[in-house]
Amino acid sequence: MPPPDLMVVTDLDGTFLDHHDYSFDAALPMLEHLRADGVPVVFCSSKTRAEITALQRRTGLDGQAFVAENGAIVVGPDGNVMTGAGAGAGAGAGAGAGPANADLERLRQDLGRIRADLDLHFATFGGETDEVVAAWTGLDLEAAGAARQREASEVLLWHAEDDDRAGAFRAALAAAGLDLVRGGRFWHVLPAGRDKGTAVRLLVADHERRTGTVPRTIGLGDGPNDTALLDAVDLAVVVRGHGPAPGPLADDRPERVYRTTHPGPLGWSEGLEHHLGHHLEQHREQHLRSHR
Repeated sequence: MPPPDLMVVTDLDGTFLDHHDYSFDAALPMLEHLRADGVPVVFCSSKTRAEITALQRRTGLDGQAFVAENGAIVVGPDGNVMTGAGAGAGAGAGAGAGPANADLERLRQDLGRIRADLDLHFATFGGETDEVVAAWTGLDLEAAGAARQREASEVLLWHAEDDDRAGAFRAALAAAGLDLVRGGRFWHVLPAGRDKGTAVRLLVADHERRTGTVPRTIGLGDGPNDTALLDAVDLAVVVRGHGPAPGPLADDRPERVYRTTHPGPLGWSEGLEHHLGHHLEQHREQHLRSHR
């Protein structure tokens, strides 16, 4: 199995989790192999801190680093919040800040002003109830409540393809220091410069600082908001999705980027098997050369 100089960074919805029912059973055998070999598995998602830590407990990944809200929040393996609400503090810092957080309130105020100025018609997680978000997402009420515990970003239900003001919306957000990214089902507004790729580079630098080694990274994703993640890793897996795909990628060479035939957790395992096989071959060759 793979040596411990790897780091797996993975999107969740539509990648590690099934697009329809959020199951991950098909990914468990591969996940068990990674855990047994001490390979860090970093969840990198549009989900909230509350959602991700709950999923970490369910998958036995408690204490691993993670990226929440599309990169707006980055938490290291020691629980240190590196970016986002409570940055610089230990585990649990800022966890209850949520809607009371000043930066989030400012983001929502700017978003509301821009929506009114441009006469845009979209709904947000923050402006709806748990029941409405449950209906949108297929989550149960408790999980929908966790999805609404935003700390640094907002989620939009918006039919951009039917709105000719999309360009003006992006420009107005940029002027307010905000960015707009598309996920599998929803759009997300977050602070500019805090995408998944920036988060990955921050975690790699933190890993090198703590261990003295730079891990070889494998990233997996299925949607447009995963493009920055897939550009930031050494080896990329584009998981077959149910909506728009990531890309275009900066380096799309077939030896770096693998596109799966299966969706969701089956594709997740397929992509990792592909890259891990090549990684082991390279590792064996380097080992042989070093002992000649």
